[in-house]
Amino acid sequence: MTVYKRNGSKNYYCEFQIDGKVYVRSTGTPNKNLARRFEHNFRESIYRQQRLGELPSISIQDAIYLYQKSQKPRVVERNLIAQIRALETQLPRVLKLRALLEDLSTPDMEKLRLLRVQDGVSDGTIQQLFVLVKGMIACAKASGFAVPSQLVLPKIKLRNARDRVLSDEEEQRLLNELLSSRSSDGYDLVVLLLDTAARLNEIQQLKWSDIDVDAGEIRLWRTKTKTESVIHLTDRAKAILTRRRNGSDGGTYVFPGKDGSVKKYTPKAVQNAFKRAGLDGFRTHDLRHHAASKLLRGGMSLYELSKLLGHSSIQMTQRYAHLELKSVADKAVDILNGLDTQKKETS
Repeated sequence: MTVYKRNGSKNYYCEFQIDGKVYVRSTGTPNKNLARRFEHNFRESIYRQQRLGELPSISIQDAIYLYQKSQKPRVVERNLIAQIRALETQLPRVLKLRALLEDLSTPDMEKLRLLRVQDGVSDGTIQQLFVLVKGMIACAKASGFAVPSQLVLPKIKLRNARDRVLSDEEEQRLLNELLSSRSSDGYDLVVLLLDTAARLNEIQQLKWSDIDVDAGEIRLWRTKTKTESVIHLTDRAKAILTRRRNGSDGGTYVFPGKDGSVKKYTPKAVQNAFKRAGLDGFRTHDLRHHAASKLLRGGMSLYELSKLLGHSSIQMTQRYAHLELKSVADKAVDILNGLDTQKKETS
């Protein structure tokens, strides 16, 4: 075993060779006995990787850093900071950050769930934490590191899910508020959300190369399911895209930011319009629920809606099942009333 100090370094370094490859690493300690122990463990780890095909380990802290790097191009900075803070604050409650990621266990995750329940946070907040844990593990696995082999994350059953929809009068009031603003971006964005039932980021990332305005079609990339859908445009959506195309400066995106890149936030014009229209607590994502509800009330089946929304399974669309049942019940009444009328006319 070889441990030594470099000139000017207070910590020992270790150096060894396996299969002709030299490995050198700082042991992170000025204590020679600890340095020798580090060198032994490091050598054994490399041996297992090279000779036995074991995957390299990664600490929870490094896995969080790796996840942060992978998300940085796609997530708004303030949201990413909040995500990393959540992981670095909550995971140490069940396992130290310097522990190996592969050591995370199902009991650890259940303990963490109970701790968050005791903290009094909402089910949605708890679910989001485990979404982050799942993403961190997936990132480490994709990068070739060892991950927990039989980890089962708690399933959080959300209560009181938001399905906020607008009345016809509220929808028109919102559109009028958007039309009164100096920029047309807010109105155009909301109409496309209403007429496609798409997610906000799906429309914000929409490129002109994804649109055939003349044919009235857009190819919509579903960020959550990693699939593509073909959406047919309504007349007003087609008119909006035709106007925006004619006024485009040749950029890539339909709704570009100031520097021509993708916007990753709800425009203030839309947020302010919600307030002016008296829609307190209304969120941009609620437009998707509103559009889905309108389609079901208009006669679309749950299966058809599932395809339009880009859900990976119809189970995700079950939250709207009560609207489909109402639509079916209304159709039944219309049919029976029609049959009764025909019977009276022929008698």
